[in-house]
Amino acid sequence: MKGKNWMIVITLILVVMLAGCSSASTELSDQFDEETVKAEAMKSIDLFNSKDYQGIIDMGSDEMKESITADEFKKQSDPYLDKNGSFKEIVKTVVLGSENKKTNESYGGVVMIGKYENGKIQFTIGFDEEMKLIQFQIK
Repeated sequence: MKGKNWMIVITLILVVMLAGCSSASTELSDQFDEETVKAEAMKSIDLFNSKDYQGIIDMGSDEMKESITADEFKKQSDPYLDKNGSFKEIVKTVVLGSENKKTNESYGGVVMIGKYENGKIQFTIGFDEEMKLIQFQIK
């Protein structure tokens, strides 16, 4: 895949999985532990910062694993890291949840803002009930 196609694919996977969800549902389901969601999200950000893109993919659901390769992830992610420099800290975290009304599946995730040497990167990270990564988006 070229360009930002991988982010589109991952976003589309999430949209399909969340089809039928109530848009008002932003509270984290009882299926998730907030601290675990934050810790797993931070683990994926640490992998991102160390450019271990295969490690991020390995955290993912089967759909995610089939949708992108480590090389494609690298092509999309390295420019963000090259531009923004070294990671300093997470400056903001918002924990979110949603539920698919048709399947009764719950999803948990976070939006985290990472402060870097030369800027900020926003991470949107989502998990299914098995804590498999279903979304890893940067901007």
